[in-house]
Amino acid sequence: MSFKQADFSHDAQFTYVRLSKGRNLKEHRSDFILCEYQTRPDVDLTEWDIQQVRAVYKRDEWRLQFVCRTTSDPEPPGDDVGGVDLGICNFAAVSFGSESVLYPGGALKENEYYFIKKKANCDDSLSREATRLDRKRTGRRTHLLHALSKAIMKECVERSVGDLGGIREDDETGESRNWGDHDHRNLDLHGWAWAFDRFRTPLDYKAEAEGIDVELVSERDTSKSCSACGHTDDTQRVERGLYVCEECDTVANADVNGAENIRQKVLPSLATDGGERDNG
Repeated sequence: MSFKQADFSHDAQFTYVRLSKGRNLKEHRSDFILCEYQTRPDVDLTEWDIQQVRAVYKRDEWRLQFVCRTTSDPEPPGDDVGGVDLGICNFAAVSFGSESVLYPGGALKENEYYFIKKKANCDDSLSREATRLDRKRTGRRTHLLHALSKAIMKECVERSVGDLGGIREDDETGESRNWGDHDHRNLDLHGWAWAFDRFRTPLDYKAEAEGIDVELVSERDTSKSCSACGHTDDTQRVERGLYVCEECDTVANADVNGAENIRQKVLPSLATDGGERDNG
């Protein structure tokens, strides 16, 4: 159960929170649930702006989750720029200019295949068991995406990244990417659509907590262009994981090349704003 700001009242001094029952459950206008809570010694809720309170029933007890926003804007770790490219084999490739980090999508794929197989054994897709499997799959999805975004933010902080560029799935015309009805990659992309969409939320707010700006850029030509010389050719990506430029003889991982192109798309806007463009 979730309670928005208008539905709860928080008393940080006496560690109480008052939750409204809602119109449908109220017998009187003043009906509410008064909850006393405990936090870890290192947690002080007076330092946070509480946006939402969630009541979660877990392990035979009710727990309160406070969704908060910091009251101050943190300083960015530095002025460097990173680029994130989302893909299928490697769910995320992050380029920092002089080095890159790959995050394989094997764990996400295994999670999906496991639950699809389990749900296929259910007699009814709306049965209690099928519903339980869907809930468990969603929980694991969420955990994996949060763990991935946390790992990326850790790498960004260690490398003093202040701006992070990421793709959006549509091109500059506003149309969604499509590889054709008979291309097996199209099916894979549609299967990953939920992950790409949901990954942006934890990445955005974890970046905000670290003072890192996230800028979405178009993915147009990021997989076709050479990040070293800028030459564009549809035939340069000789395999899914290999990129070879015939113009300058650059050989690179295709996902890393795409991530570096995305990083370079952010750099010109920083130079325009008076920032220094890092040629990496």
